[in-house]
Amino acid sequence: MIFIFANRFMSISNIISKLKGYDPLPASLLKEYNRHRPLGPQPVVCYAPFRSIYFGHYGKAVACCFNRNYVLGEYPKQSIREIWFGEAAEKLRKYVKHSDLSLGCYGCKSQLTAQNFDAVKAKQYDERKSNENRFPSVMEFELSNVCNLECEMCNGDFSSLIRAKREKLPPIVSAYDDNFVKQLEEFIPYLEEVKFYGGEPFLIDIYYKIWDKLVEINPKVRVSVQTNATTLNSRVKELMEHIDFHINVSFDSLIKPVYETIRKNADYDRVIENILYFQQYCKARNTFFGISVCAMQQNWRELPDFINFCNNLEVPVYFHTVDNPPHCAIRNLSAEEIDSIIHYLGGFDFPSETNVQKKNRTHYFDFYNQIKAWQLRSGKIAPFLKERSMANLKEVLRVHIQSNKFLNEDEKHKSVTTVIRKVEQLEQSVSQDVTQQVLNRLDVSDEQLDDMIKYISKMPAPALIAMAKTLLK
Repeated sequence: MIFIFANRFMSISNIISKLKGYDPLPASLLKEYNRHRPLGPQPVVCYAPFRSIYFGHYGKAVACCFNRNYVLGEYPKQSIREIWFGEAAEKLRKYVKHSDLSLGCYGCKSQLTAQNFDAVKAKQYDERKSNENRFPSVMEFELSNVCNLECEMCNGDFSSLIRAKREKLPPIVSAYDDNFVKQLEEFIPYLEEVKFYGGEPFLIDIYYKIWDKLVEINPKVRVSVQTNATTLNSRVKELMEHIDFHINVSFDSLIKPVYETIRKNADYDRVIENILYFQQYCKARNTFFGISVCAMQQNWRELPDFINFCNNLEVPVYFHTVDNPPHCAIRNLSAEEIDSIIHYLGGFDFPSETNVQKKNRTHYFDFYNQIKAWQLRSGKIAPFLKERSMANLKEVLRVHIQSNKFLNEDEKHKSVTTVIRKVEQLEQSVSQDVTQQVLNRLDVSDEQLDDMIKYISKMPAPALIAMAKTLLK
C-alpha cells in the first residue's frame, strides 16, 4: 500500500514539477528505481545535496563525487558553513526535490536510464540521517592527489606521479590547511560517516589530522577509505586500532602481469597480502570490506572470475564504469565488439545462496545490462556518424524514441511525430549545403540523443535556424 501511494505521489509530483519549469525524470523510471532502493520508495530521488558534502581538489565543494560539475562553493574563499548553507547548494536541493538531475547529476541519470540501478550513487545516501540543524551527516574528502601509482585509466588530478611524469605538469597545491581541519570541529559531532579518497588516502598527511579529530570528538563515526591497498605500515595499523575503518579496495585484475600493467608501480603479491589483512581486520571488527573493479577493455574477461574470487572471500564486489581514456572505455568499442562481450559475459551464472552471493550476482548482471545499453545506443548512432544525412538523423531519433521503455505507445507516437516535423522544418528552412554543414558539425554521442530530442521538440523553426547559424560560426 505504501509503495502504491508513493508511486501515485511521484506521478502527481512529476506533473507539478513540469508546470514549475523543471525537467523531472519519468515517473515510470522513478517507480522502477524505487524498487531497488535499500529503504524502499523515497520522496526524493537523491539525498546527497541534503545530507552530504564532498570536498575535492582545488578547494571545490560539490554534493558528491558523481557530480563534479555543479560547484557549491570553494574553500578558502568561503567557509565550510557558508558553502553548505549557500545559494548554490539551496538551488541544487530544489532541483533534486523535483527529480530534475540537470544540474550536473549526469552520472546517476545515465545509470538510471540504463537501468543499472546497482551502480546509482544516489542510493548510498538513503540510509544516512537528516540532522535537525540541517548539518550534513556525511562528509567526503578528496583533498589531495598524492599517490604512488600511475594507473592506466587514471589522470593527474588523482595521481601526483601521473601529473609529474605522464602529463609533465607542476604539482597541485592543496587548498586545505589547518584552519580547514579546525572548521570541521563544529560539524564532526553530527557526522555518521566520513569518506576518504585520493590519490592514496594512507599517503595523505592532512587525513591523519582529520582522523585524530574524529578519534577525539566522534570516535564512533563510520570511517570509510577507498585505497589501492599498497600502503599498510605500522602507522596505518596503529590508527586502525583507535577507530573502526571500513575499507574498499580498488583492484582491477586477478592476473599478476595484467594487474601490474594497469596499476603501474604496484606489487601484485604485496597487494593480495594487504587485501587479506584488510579483509580479516574488517571481519574481526564487524566493519565493511569490499572490492571495486574498474571494468574496462583490458579486464572485461575477468569479471566472472572476480565474482568467484569475492564469493570465496565472502565480500561484495562492485564494477565501475570507465569513460576515459578512450582506449580503456568499453563503451568506445564498436557495436560488434560490444556484442561479443555481451555474448561472453552472458554465458555465466553464479550462486545466490548467501546475501553476499546474491549481491554479487546482482552487481554482475546490472553491469551486464549497462553494457547492453551501450551496445543499443552504439548501434543507433553508428549509421548517422557514417552517413550524416538528414534522413539518417531522423531515423536515429525515431529508433531512439521507439526504444524508450518508459514511454507508452501514444507518447512514443507523439514524440516521433513532433521531432520528425521539427527536423523537417529545419531541412526546409535552410539550404541543403547549410544543412549538411550543420550535420557534419553535430557531435552526437550516446549521452546526447535524449537532450537533442528534447531541444528539437521544443524549438520553433526560427530557433532551429538560429542554432544552425551558431553551429556554423
